[in-house]
Amino acid sequence: MTTQRRWLTPLLIVVTAIVGALTALQSRVNGSLAEYTGSALVASMISFGIGLILLLLFLVRKDTRAGFGRILRSIRMRELPWWGLLGGACGAFTILNQAWAVPYIGVAVFTTAIVVGQLFGASAIDHFGLVGAPKHRFTWLRGVGGALALAAVALVGMSGEVSWQTVWLSVLAIAAGFGIALQLGITGTVKHHAGEAVSPAVLNFTIGFVLLVVVTGIAALFGGVEFHGLPTDWWMYLGGPIGVLFILLVAVVARRLGVFVLSMTIVAGQLTGSLVLDLLEQRVTWMLLVGVPLAFVGILIAHLGARR
Repeated sequence: MTTQRRWLTPLLIVVTAIVGALTALQSRVNGSLAEYTGSALVASMISFGIGLILLLLFLVRKDTRAGFGRILRSIRMRELPWWGLLGGACGAFTILNQAWAVPYIGVAVFTTAIVVGQLFGASAIDHFGLVGAPKHRFTWLRGVGGALALAAVALVGMSGEVSWQTVWLSVLAIAAGFGIALQLGITGTVKHHAGEAVSPAVLNFTIGFVLLVVVTGIAALFGGVEFHGLPTDWWMYLGGPIGVLFILLVAVVARRLGVFVLSMTIVAGQLTGSLVLDLLEQRVTWMLLVGVPLAFVGILIAHLGARR
């Protein structure tokens, strides 16, 4: 038993890093899907829809159905705050940003910007006690880490061709990362009402998918959606499954690894995966090679500040 426990944590760290790298791949997949279909909205809707179908399969489990029932009861009784339904909107905004931005700024720039946005979002949630989180004072270590991470985004952003388009797409990626932090906080509150981890993900994917369908429909009415057809390459449909895998991994290993190790492992996987993908596409420069590790150092310092 002792030997099993000794090997379990390193194994979970490796698996978590791999799944973190897969989230970088998810950005590339959704970006390619948007290029093929001709629309970031359509690509986001497809990715979210596939993820929702996979999560709905978990409703065959009694505990997942019971958790979903408790969520609906909390909504009816107004025990769950109205913002508890916004997690899906944050997720939809993130997926839409993936499909929109990655073809222009690359996976490494997008991923670096989004993890830095998560850092600032988590800091704001802790400092102001947003979405029901307890307040924790902003520390100087978090400030130093945030400044380093922001400098890393600027450095990584300058590794390619700098234009107003790349700048505002990077800013949108940071905003999406902020939204992910909000989503995690909101999902924590919903999970408290559900009593288990999968049903909040079902709620998020359902709301996000419905929003994307509505927005895509409205945009289509005004001629804002181009559709060039569905791809025949199977790998372009992996965005949704990767998202579901990420959610299930966090639900399973969070307690074993702890929030700090889990966060650092995911970020390390995300940044490494994004660097490898851009290297394969020959988009890597010395600024990218310096900026990505700098972002990780900044996030590590900020998380140490949060722990203190």
